[in-house]
Amino acid sequence: MQSKTSYKNSPIGFLRLFRLRFAASCVLLTFHVSPVTAAIAVTTLGVDLLPSACTLAFNDIHCHSLSNLRRRDTLRRIAQSSQLMFRRPVTQNPTGQLFRMANYRKRMNFYSSDYSKNEMKRYSMSSDSNTQQNKYRPLVIVLAGPTAVGKSDVAAALCSHSIATEIMVRHQQNHWSKSSNESEKSSNDSDNRLETRGHVVSADSVQVYRGVSIGANKPSREEMERTPHHLVDIVDPPDHDIAGEDEYVKSSMNGTVKVSSYNAADWMRDAEYVIQKLTLHECNGGFDADEGDQHENTGAKNEEIVRRRKCIDDYFNESYRNEGRATSRTPILPVVVGGTMFYLNWLVHGRPDAVRPTEEALKRAAGMITKFKKDSDIYSSVKCDERGHNQVDEINAGSMKPGNTIEEEANVEQETADERSWTNASKYVSSLGPVFASRVTKLCGRDWYRLRRLLEVAYTVAFSKMQSESFESLGDENDEARILSYLTENEVYTGIRSGGLPDLGYDVRCFFLCPDDRMLHFHAVDQRCEEMLLKGLLRETADLFVSGGLPEDSQVTRAIGYRQSMDYLLRKDAKMNDRDSFLSFVDNFATATRQYAKKQMQWFRRDSEFAFIPVKMEWSKNDRVKDAASRIADMCKLSREDFVAQLTFDIGDIISNEAETTLANVQLPIPARTRLANEQQGKGMKFFISKRELLIEGSTELRDTLAEADKYTMIVQGH
Repeated sequence: MQSKTSYKNSPIGFLRLFRLRFAASCVLLTFHVSPVTAAIAVTTLGVDLLPSACTLAFNDIHCHSLSNLRRRDTLRRIAQSSQLMFRRPVTQNPTGQLFRMANYRKRMNFYSSDYSKNEMKRYSMSSDSNTQQNKYRPLVIVLAGPTAVGKSDVAAALCSHSIATEIMVRHQQNHWSKSSNESEKSSNDSDNRLETRGHVVSADSVQVYRGVSIGANKPSREEMERTPHHLVDIVDPPDHDIAGEDEYVKSSMNGTVKVSSYNAADWMRDAEYVIQKLTLHECNGGFDADEGDQHENTGAKNEEIVRRRKCIDDYFNESYRNEGRATSRTPILPVVVGGTMFYLNWLVHGRPDAVRPTEEALKRAAGMITKFKKDSDIYSSVKCDERGHNQVDEINAGSMKPGNTIEEEANVEQETADERSWTNASKYVSSLGPVFASRVTKLCGRDWYRLRRLLEVAYTVAFSKMQSESFESLGDENDEARILSYLTENEVYTGIRSGGLPDLGYDVRCFFLCPDDRMLHFHAVDQRCEEMLLKGLLRETADLFVSGGLPEDSQVTRAIGYRQSMDYLLRKDAKMNDRDSFLSFVDNFATATRQYAKKQMQWFRRDSEFAFIPVKMEWSKNDRVKDAASRIADMCKLSREDFVAQLTFDIGDIISNEAETTLANVQLPIPARTRLANEQQGKGMKFFISKRELLIEGSTELRDTLAEADKYTMIVQGH
């Protein structure tokens, strides 16, 4: 084997260096002359050179100005992302990939005087980029997983004094061993004796509300005393129909809007605030007060933020008192835990770009949603796209996969009026164009809020296009339909995200607790649903309904468990001791929960930032929690480079597309092996048969729960 020196002096080495230098020059052209020229040249030389070429160009740019700092940062990001991209089989058009990267400069407006203030803060921290690279990035653990897999127990184990301290000490040692700042090393030698613990940051869209407990699977008081849980019980349930459409538009125009339901923007803001206090990290940039709240009155939202901050600070003080100290002088390990996919997606990847809707778009979208809710059969009278066919049917038909049980298929046929309203409304939004149809398929449950947001974006973009000078109208009423039907993804959503934890200077380690046996996991889901009913889910739902805590379309009402309970308690022709209706409700509840767990697995399998950690479902609870926590702790002790290597291992180079390849013959990192095994097991889930473990025929539990169900049915229907 040749040494590095002899390789460089060889003809092959000289040729590669020449190709690399020329490719780097082409990358520099991306920022100075012509994106098209650069893309064609680099593609001709070999698209595999792009990561190294970007890195070389990064080193060639001298940081004498703010604009050069921005270019260097962009090249660094492109180099990192292209490394991930080219470690996988290149199945897409590489020239198109390079064109999109080349247009990054235009989208970010690098030479614009009105560069976003968050980016200005980020780059104005120092004139030397090496200072930024050497700065310590506090560790944040993000823990996701399907329902009933044991996220809370694993998080509590990670937050223990021994494990959290060991993780934090090793993480700091990894940084200081690479740091060139000797004074920083010596000043932190004492941190080898660091004594700390972890706190849980809840990423659950229902646990934030006061008054809900069983349906939200909220931690008990004893659990919160052992391990502090932040962002729990910080918001009062809305006492009105959230963002009630007609009222919503009226109030938003006269400036007296009611504060709407807690959303992803609110949670992201609160989560970043909590994490900053836990890590004692001085963030630059972050989430602006008005960013992401495009509908609400700013004054009302700010008042709500102040109330939530006071609640968050009060809980901090309470947790410090329980630990016997007045305040925290040492960093605390944040462990973000939850299954709300949008929340975690925003926190890890940043807030997506969003079109600010016009007032006319707000009014039209709200009015259209109201029509669908009032008339479940209105879709036939609503004008779809000019081609006269329903695109959502095509998408659903194309995305249907085997795996639904007979009971799940039967439930589809028995739609309530509310379900028909949602189905027709989603069909209408999907019919606007393929961009919106693809977004509809990603919505979780009957998410009217995000469906309305899609309409607002559609109407706003169409209006903007029709007002542009290049638009040629045909003079008929189908101009808007034509525009929307031919929109591309990049015209509506640029794909650029901002404000995530990595942008704020954190080292984020993401993990997905993945059941190693999906059959056993689904049985655990069924048992979890039965346990919730035995704890009093119907009683809690009835109490919330009577007190006005379950307004139509609120986040709590839409949540799985509460939604099925409301449908059962408000059913027509209710009879006493109706065993069939009750057991049907139990089956519907369990089916909806399993479907959501399946969607969680599908969602996070597509996210390359998450390391899949196997959970041994056949083991005892204590053993599997201990094993999963140990695996996560070991990966958190790795350097950032070694951790990323575990995520970017290329399965495609080893395993063919023929699904018969067995994992036993393949050498893969545990996260990659677990991710692949989870996907392969999905093919056998069509044979899953649900079986009740607690509410079985002739049991005391079934008799008592049925009597309780009759009692609260009478209370709700008599209210």
